[in-house]
Amino acid sequence: MKTAMEIHEEPQQNAWIVTFADLMTLLLVFFVLLFSISTLEEDIYVKTIESVKTALKGTGAGTIEDPFSIKTETGTVPTDSTDPSVETGDKQQAPTVEELPVIITPFNPAPPQPQTSREDQQKSQDLARVSQSVSQLMKSATAKGQAKTYQETDGKIVISVRGDLFFAAGSAQFNREAMPIMDGIGNILRKNTEFNLAIGGHTDNVPISTNRYPSNWELSAIRATSVLRYFVRGGMSPNTVTATGYGESMPLTANNTEEQRNQNRRIEFVLEREPQ
Repeated sequence: MKTAMEIHEEPQQNAWIVTFADLMTLLLVFFVLLFSISTLEEDIYVKTIESVKTALKGTGAGTIEDPFSIKTETGTVPTDSTDPSVETGDKQQAPTVEELPVIITPFNPAPPQPQTSREDQQKSQDLARVSQSVSQLMKSATAKGQAKTYQETDGKIVISVRGDLFFAAGSAQFNREAMPIMDGIGNILRKNTEFNLAIGGHTDNVPISTNRYPSNWELSAIRATSVLRYFVRGGMSPNTVTATGYGESMPLTANNTEEQRNQNRRIEFVLEREPQ
C-alpha cells in the first residue's frame, strides 16, 4: 500500500503533459487559422464584415475595420485662408463647378416668309425675258440718248423714244427711221402673246394751233393712233394694243430749254403682261 508521500508526488511528475496538450491545441488552431486565411474569398469576407457591423450597430461596441477597404476623403483643409472653418478645424467640402444663372429668352419665331406662287414666278420669268429682248433691240435700232428702257415696280416694261426720231415738228406722220423700232417691238410681242401694248403720245408745252391740230392734245393723240395703226396693219390684234394722247400733261423734265423740250416730246411703249 502506497504511502501518503507517494500519492502526493505522482501528480507533480506528470504535470508537464497538461502544458504540452495546451501547446498542441494552440498550434493546431494557429495552423487552421492560417489555412482559412489562405483560402479566404474576398466577397465572402466582405459580406461577413458587413454582417458583423450590422449586428454590432447600436450596441455601443466598436466596429470592425475592413482591411481591404480604402478610405477616401474629399476636400482639403485650407491652411492659409480667412475662412472661419480653419479656426474650428472643420474640413471644407470638395469645390464644385460654379453654377451660372440660366437666362431664358422669350421664343420669337421668325415670321413666315411669303411663298411665291407659280403664277408670280412665271410672271417674273416672262418680264425678265421680254426686258432683255427690248434692251437688245434699243441698242441696235437707236443711237445713244434717243431711247430709254426701264421696268416699273408694277411689272410694266416702258420704252421711251424721243419724238424727233418718230415725227417732225407739228407733224403726225412718223419717219421711216422709226420703223425698225416698231418692227422689233412687234416681233417681241408676237413671240410673247401674253403681253399687251399701250402707246402713249407726249408733247412739250409749246402751244400749237392749226386747222388739223387745235392743241397739243389732238397732236399727241393722232401721233399715238398713227403708231397703233402701223402695228395693226402688221398683224397685231386690235384687242392687245391701245393708243392714248397725253399732250403736255406728263413731262419728264422742265420745258425751259430746247433740250428739255426734246425729252418731253416722246412716244412711249408700255408692255404689260396680261393677268392669268
